[in-house]
Amino acid sequence: MRSAFLLAFAGLAGSGSDTSLQSLYDGHRWFELRDAIQGKHAPPLYLGAVAAAFNNTKEAEKYLNRAVEQASSVDVADQAHGMLAYLYTRLGRSRDVVHQFDEMLKLKPGRPDVLNARTLFAAFSRYPDQSIGRNRHSSVRYTVNESGLTLPVSINGKTVHWALDTGINLTAVSEAEAQMLGLAVQDVGSQAGDLAGGSTKVRATVARRLTFGTVELNNVSMLVLPDSQPPMNALPPGERGLIGLPAAIAFQAFRWSADGSFEIGAAPHPNRTDKNLCFDGLVPLTRVHFEGKQLDFIFDTGNGAGTQLWERFSNDFATIVRERGTKGSKRVTQIGGSNDREVIALPEIRLRIGGFEAALRPANVFTRPVGNEFQHGLLGMDLLSQAHSVSVDFRSMSVVLQ
Repeated sequence: MRSAFLLAFAGLAGSGSDTSLQSLYDGHRWFELRDAIQGKHAPPLYLGAVAAAFNNTKEAEKYLNRAVEQASSVDVADQAHGMLAYLYTRLGRSRDVVHQFDEMLKLKPGRPDVLNARTLFAAFSRYPDQSIGRNRHSSVRYTVNESGLTLPVSINGKTVHWALDTGINLTAVSEAEAQMLGLAVQDVGSQAGDLAGGSTKVRATVARRLTFGTVELNNVSMLVLPDSQPPMNALPPGERGLIGLPAAIAFQAFRWSADGSFEIGAAPHPNRTDKNLCFDGLVPLTRVHFEGKQLDFIFDTGNGAGTQLWERFSNDFATIVRERGTKGSKRVTQIGGSNDREVIALPEIRLRIGGFEAALRPANVFTRPVGNEFQHGLLGMDLLSQAHSVSVDFRSMSVVLQ
């Protein structure tokens, strides 16, 4: 797993009188919360959270701003501002992100997590918002390695090959790669963290243009990571970059096939399922079926090291883990470094993802600090590559594997 979680500013805590809705909200159960409030009168915080999770920007802004106006406590207003900050981060709207941080700091002055993120986004906000050019469709060739799904991208007239990493909050580049590409780097004094308890110092830059085939992304904000830190220290020059979630969302849709083709702006898949994709803050989630239950997994195209099962999986399937698992260890490498972590290894499980059944063997169940308490795990390219094609559509919020 190469992904880094930069922001942890929106501490979601309970609100409202309906304890069942509150429980779903507190647990980041966005699919269940969506179904629970459908056709019902619900607090604007919940309505806004669901709209944001399913990429409905206008509805999210309407209800989250209403939640701020009608807030019964500082916490409710703070949470609404936090979700708006997540939303604007995904959309590449750094000025709006900074405004939300400022509102959060008025409510709760001195919060170190918000101050850390604000410093970074203040540097980004000196540039126009991220945008995509007129041409929104192109086809390029990809490869898969330990960094995940790797694409050719042109920056300042130079072509590099960077991993498309839907699990990282922002596009990232190493110090040396930024210098090679002629990118102006700013010191911001911010830290980025990961899902294994590690962290590293970062700097900031903005690329005026990234070109993928004939598709152009403008004003792409980037974290600048030390060359000494994973994953950059394991990558050769020309590959020391990660294309983050806001860039992937700007594509609107993409599809890759086993023949090595990667299509940006792909047409809606004719066999697309119901909305089985959503956002939890700054990461995409997809529904996965196992043993007759629907599970929530982070959808991570930047994870070439292997799918992970987390604490929630272990709790929900305690009997399977206890009876079929054997103890071991697994090296986990993220931006904060590499560490050996304890696992319980299951010989094999079969997961249905986007209509496709994939075999995970072995299936490694991690304990904290790897992962979180909200999702069942993190999908990697080891499972996604078993399909002949994978279609991701942020317009319909669907993932289809065939």
